Amino acid sequence: MSKYLQPIILDEMNKARKEIFAIRTNIYKKYNIDVLDTDALSALSIYELVSKYDPNYNINFSRNGEDAKSGDVHIEMKAARISSPYTKRGKLRKHAGHDAVFLFHAMGDIKHPRYLFVARDKDTLDIKRIYDIANVDNCDKVYQHLLNECNLWLERGKLDQSKMKHDVIILPETLLVGLFPQNHELTIIDNTKIYKDW
Repeated sequence: MSKYLQPIILDEMNKARKEIFAIRTNIYKKYNIDVLDTDALSALSIYELVSKYDPNYNINFSRNGEDAKSGDVHIEMKAARISSPYTKRGKLRKHAGHDAVFLFHAMGDIKHPRYLFVARDKDTLDIKRIYDIANVDNCDKVYQHLLNECNLWLERGKLDQSKMKHDVIILPETLLVGLFPQNHELTIIDNTKIYKDW
């Protein structure tokens, strides 16, 4: 389905684009980092929140290696966009509050000493929930789930080689919710629910 806009609207959008490009160019000249890159924007918004409770938290702008670190601990960071918790008719969705799905590469690194999972609103890009997992037992549960997903992916590939091209495995938010007891103390920072186990 096509979506064409009137020239007056395109002019308004282009004016905003010029302002955004000017800001991007200024930052790029200073630091050689493209802040319009989706991963960079996501990492910066996550940094703003996580650094409020972890002052040692820092993000890696390189495409290689860990996503972030805190002190000497490397962190794997995944973000997912979620729909509004309400339907268009105003009813609460069935899986609202735990409906994010985090994607990994089956052949990538899946074992980490700390994981950071972020659920952000797809319309506003506001971060709604963060799961900050560093407890050894919980990290192992995440790893075991991902390892099982990898093994299933490999089994599918043995049966049909065409399945090997798409090496995405998933970790559902419901698994993360299950890592925290019902009486877990919840931290709220800037309207974002923070679940952490360290």
